[in-house]
Formats: sequence, structure tokens, C-alpha cells
Amino acid sequence: MQVINSLFPIPYSMKQIALITTVLITSTLTIHPRVALSQNASTYVPGYWQPEAQAADPKKPIILKILNQTGTTLSYNLVPEAERLLPTGRSTNVRIDLPSIPGGYGTVNIYNESLLTYEYSAEDNVVTVRVKPGSEATDHKSVYISPTGRIYSF
Repeated sequence: MQVINSLFPIPYSMKQIALITTVLITSTLTIHPRVALSQNASTYVPGYWQPEAQAADPKKPIILKILNQTGTTLSYNLVPEAERLLPTGRSTNVRIDLPSIPGGYGTVNIYNESLLTYEYSAEDNVVTVRVKPGSEATDHKSVYISPTGRIYSF
């Protein structure tokens, strides 16, 4: 009892000492960091935060090929460049050099007065965006390219 008295100057019963010891050991074991294995998400929730496509190498120029399949003329521009027109049934290429753009991301506005939807395909650093008539749920007006080369619609 002499050793216990020197460790615990206030008189404690053996049950209290056992409880305190158990709490300390348990809290040490539960706080200790553990290795967690990554797991795939069991559900996918579509939304603007999900990338639509991926450029192969964002350090090299990315070509955004716009195909106008809306039936009307589109306006488009790489921000901050001037607006251009793209007649229906035509296509154009917009060159985006992310390393030379302040902030490292690119925004290409593609719009008209109609509701639009974008469909993407990518091969290497050529990203094709097929612009079609849309709906309230799929209305898009711009393409955002992140510094990592991921392509998003807004």
C-alpha cells in the first residue's frame, strides 16, 4: 500500500484505482491512429462537383473542341477573351494553356438564349464538348478546367 500511496497522494480505494487505470488504457487504445484502407463509394451522386472528363496532361495545351448541335448559333469565349459566334452544325477549337493562365484554371463560356446540355469525350489533351438542346435539369453555360485537367460543366 506504500507504493500506491506515493502514486496517489489522495486516498483512493482499489476499485477507483482500477477504474482510473482502465479508463486511461482504453482511451490510449482508442485514440491511437489506425491505418484506414480507402474504399470505393457505394453510391454515386451526380452533380456539378463531379468532373465530366479529364485531359491527359494539364501541363500541355488542352484543345477544347466545341461541336454546335443546338440548331441555333452559339456564343463562346475563353475568359477573358472576346465573345465569338459558332453557327449551328459547325465546330471550333479553343486552345487552353493552363500554366500560362493566372490561377492555373480555364473557363470557356458556351451559351445562347436556349437551355443547353454538354456531352464530353476526351482523348489525350483533346476534349470534345458536344453542345445540344437541354432542359432545366441539364442547363449548362460554361466549361471549367481545373489545374489538374479535370473538366466540369456549370
